Amino acid sequence: MRSSYTNLTRTFSSYLYILPPVVIILVFIIIPIFYAIDLSFYNVHLIKPRVRFVGLKNYLYILHNSTFWEIFYNSMRWIGFGVLGTLLIGLGLGLFLNLEFRFNSLIRGLIFIPWIMPEVCVAFAWRWMLNSEMGVINEILKRLNLISNYVAWLAEPRMVLYVCLFVAIWRIYPFIALMILATLHGIPKELYEAGAIDGANFWQRFWYLTFPQLRYALTIGALLTIIWLMNSFTTVFIMTEGGPLHYSEILPVLIYKTAFQSYRLSRAAAISMINFTLLLIFSLIYLWVFRKQWRGS
Repeated sequence: MRSSYTNLTRTFSSYLYILPPVVIILVFIIIPIFYAIDLSFYNVHLIKPRVRFVGLKNYLYILHNSTFWEIFYNSMRWIGFGVLGTLLIGLGLGLFLNLEFRFNSLIRGLIFIPWIMPEVCVAFAWRWMLNSEMGVINEILKRLNLISNYVAWLAEPRMVLYVCLFVAIWRIYPFIALMILATLHGIPKELYEAGAIDGANFWQRFWYLTFPQLRYALTIGALLTIIWLMNSFTTVFIMTEGGPLHYSEILPVLIYKTAFQSYRLSRAAAISMINFTLLLIFSLIYLWVFRKQWRGS
């Protein structure tokens, strides 16, 4: 009887330990997702209290809206170039920090500052530095004779999206570099010693010994980068609010504007469901590729 009571207490304690994270996930993730799905099938306006069921009309309106497709194209470029840039910079930096040289620890600490800074502070700082009249970036470039006139970094339609993306990458890449560095520290030195004995040069050692060990870190890093970039509202909204026109606008900014500037909550919920579906598709593709690579190795 005592043993049964002890086992029951242990079981109850185990469930009690996992209860807080389960409640947090349920309240802040699961319930809002189902609420957004339900909301997207109604016509809900913040100012007009009347609520009526409209079925798929919100989705049809969005999919037939040319502005949505412009912003969708911006989002695809944002994710594609963002993931590529973040992984390349993170990989290069991780390999560099793995080398032994003087002040290595100091440089590591300085490089990881962008990651620990709040996204709001990063966006405001870069918006000030990129200001066309008082920004420090223009001043430095002009003193170096690299430009003759001040550049409107956040007002030029052809470059504004990539300028915002640069800031987003600048904030994310230290985390990817940290993942790469941690993985490199876990690679046995015997592999490189065996490769050197076999006469492998630097690039052969990297491609056949180092890179296969980094596939897991790169795959997880790519997946996390996609998630962060697809929810990167703060950087774009603070720096440009999606302007000029819609040239730097991405789906999270469109969701906010639709909900709290146009007051159309149902359409915003429908756009958020499209964004969530894209995120789910990207995640499943990357996990499928990773699983295939893992089985192959």
